[in-house]
Amino acid sequence: MKLVKKIIGILSINILILLFLLFICDFIIYKIYSEPKKYFSKYPQASSIPPFKYSFKNIKVFWTGEDIIQFFTNNTNDSEWGCRLPEGLQYCNNTSCNPIIVFGDSYTYGEFLKYNQTFSYKLAYTLKRPVYNRAIPGVGIEHMYYQVSDEEVNELFFNQVKPADTVFYTLIDDHYIRMSIFGSLDILYDTFSLRYRYINNKPVKDNYKNIFLNIIKSSPTITILSLKYAERYINNPKNADKLTDLALAFFKETRNILEKKWNKKIKFIVIFYDNNEIRYKEMLRQKLEDNNFIVIDTDELTDEDLNSEKYLFQDNLHPKETAWDLLVPLIIKKANL
Repeated sequence: MKLVKKIIGILSINILILLFLLFICDFIIYKIYSEPKKYFSKYPQASSIPPFKYSFKNIKVFWTGEDIIQFFTNNTNDSEWGCRLPEGLQYCNNTSCNPIIVFGDSYTYGEFLKYNQTFSYKLAYTLKRPVYNRAIPGVGIEHMYYQVSDEEVNELFFNQVKPADTVFYTLIDDHYIRMSIFGSLDILYDTFSLRYRYINNKPVKDNYKNIFLNIIKSSPTITILSLKYAERYINNPKNADKLTDLALAFFKETRNILEKKWNKKIKFIVIFYDNNEIRYKEMLRQKLEDNNFIVIDTDELTDEDLNSEKYLFQDNLHPKETAWDLLVPLIIKKANL
């Protein structure tokens, strides 16, 4: 009995020492990253530097809940402050409406573009069909699934979006890291990344009510280590199968929910926007096509260099209007729309 108590005592002391060392590391890292000149050069629009703290409860998760609701009800159609409004609604009549949905991140949203320069706008007015742009800057495949599946926001989605039979998702390589981040997106963020784990062939959302896990996720030291680990994990070909399985699960579950809700089959098209090569592209493509998704690779659509100044903003690395002018007719033809 004395031996057990001694072991427990030693373990307790070691744990306290480790926690103290972690706190010291966290504070040092915070001081380095919160140095005013460094911080405001990275975040020029910030009004103040976030305080040093740990997160316990009432966690803010990147682009979820009220943020999604406000975004998709802020009808400015502006590339800085609000969602993209549906285009081509005039092509609905009293008897028929055959809309298209586009999901994705800032590429699909049309960051740095006017509303009439975007993928969704050009798709709507070329095909003369309504198009709902449900893209959100800075997100990944997990937010497409979140919009249609999570009780916080799925009612809004199905109230705003009419039943569609065609869905697009624009995929870039960054979507791997966005779906893999354990905690925060940045050292000083007090916002956690939306993260799902792959369990029993389905995405399962992290538990953001777990106080211990929240404290760990909000540690600057753990944040640095987890970001480095996520990138190493993605770069390791041994993990390609797990990564592509999770990506596939987001697509399959999203389609399943939409088809069940609307009681119709959906033509689901995944665009590989390959201005930066997508890792494990062929593996993911095979899995998608084996599950009846249509995959369109921009590398195969054109010999034009989409990385050139003609098609890509060189300062922010987003597609210009000229890119969508080139790609939209080719995508429509390839998708047989």
